[in-house]
Amino acid sequence: MYVAFFDLDHTILSTSSGRIIVRSLYHHGIISRKQIRRALFLSFIYRTGLLPAEAAVARWTKWFKGISYKIIEAYSAEWLKELKPLIREGARREIELHRSNGGSTVILSASPAFICDPIKNFLMMDDVICTELEIMDGRLSGRLKGRYCYGKEKLVRAERYCREGGHRMAEAYYYADSINDLPVLESVGNPVCVSPDDRLARAARSRGWKIETWA
Repeated sequence: MYVAFFDLDHTILSTSSGRIIVRSLYHHGIISRKQIRRALFLSFIYRTGLLPAEAAVARWTKWFKGISYKIIEAYSAEWLKELKPLIREGARREIELHRSNGGSTVILSASPAFICDPIKNFLMMDDVICTELEIMDGRLSGRLKGRYCYGKEKLVRAERYCREGGHRMAEAYYYADSINDLPVLESVGNPVCVSPDDRLARAARSRGWKIETWA
């Protein structure tokens, strides 16, 4: 059996799940307008390379310290309702294709488990590899559990998953949209760039990788 990995934001989904989360948390009074502005600033400086992505995420997660995870789980049901219409038909088609061919379908994403798990279940996928938040006594500690599942860390996780599951990276697929996914795309036998950003599109063309545009 082979494995087909799928990125979540801008690949399975036509948007970023983070936008849905932030809007909802603000609506429920979990985060403030000031924190939203701060999050946008942190996002900007890490995208420009002035702050490591993991450092930015570590600052964001501190805002959730003390929140009951049951509350987050309840909100995640709301988020899934909003995200269902944003699941791309191309993603549904490819997931079903791999399922019918006997492949294992796995979300490989930097997004948190409370977003990835409901989507995995809804799409009847096999597994999730993603960012996890530490939970202590039923509440978020404000820290990550393990490392941020981003960039090279995605590759570490994908290789471990294949090794432990008896899969071969040379036979694996990875569907992704961002240049930040290059480490995994370069390591699987079947890279697929989905509506890629400009830098990834150039890299894909120079390597002869498959490029797809999903509505």
